[in-house]
Amino acid sequence: MIELIEVTKSYQRLLPLLDQASCRIEKGEFAYLTGISGAGKTTVFRMLMGMERPDRGTIRIEGRDVNRLKPHARAEHRRRIGMVFQDYRLLPEESIADNVGLPLRVAGVNAAMERQKVREKLALVGLTGRDKEPVVSLSGGEKQLVSIARALVLSPPVLLADEPTGNLDQAMAWRVMEVLRGINGAGCTVVVATHDLALIRGFRARTLLIKERRLNEVRLIDSPAGEPAAARPAMQT
Repeated sequence: MIELIEVTKSYQRLLPLLDQASCRIEKGEFAYLTGISGAGKTTVFRMLMGMERPDRGTIRIEGRDVNRLKPHARAEHRRRIGMVFQDYRLLPEESIADNVGLPLRVAGVNAAMERQKVREKLALVGLTGRDKEPVVSLSGGEKQLVSIARALVLSPPVLLADEPTGNLDQAMAWRVMEVLRGINGAGCTVVVATHDLALIRGFRARTLLIKERRLNEVRLIDSPAGEPAAARPAMQT
């Protein structure tokens, strides 16, 4: 489903953020992408979306080389990836339904189909019957649930969540993670970028650590310190 093959990425000719980083995430898998702040988690997501290009290396999603896509194919590619952000990126004065349905309106879907899809996705995240409420009246956790529903409204096969619980208290963070695991259980490939080891412990899944500019698969040990065990390369090449 997702492959990074010897990807190198740097900015302004500085030391590479990623240097020959490789990994493979299978269809239907749930995986974490972790690392210290500034390690490159968001950069990996932007490259997967086709918003940035690597200096060297190959990125494939569903067998397609993202870097070789033409503009029209690139736009279609982005519609096949749902994206959830830490800061929600919602229209605060608009209703929940208007926010969730926005990608459908951009795609030219008719109003009846939009209403149906919005209801389906709001039910999926536990917000049934609240479609007319303005986003500005919601808590942070509820806003994140709305953003997840919006990311899913085009039924993408891949969902990327960039620090989706970073602004939430623990109870709401766990609710959001339960929703994300449920989405994965329905067949969607889900990758969550987070530096919250407590969250990773609570919802165990394959974990990829960006360390020393490489992607390494790690196993968390059950110690009070909460540090990852020794890392190994995420994919042998």
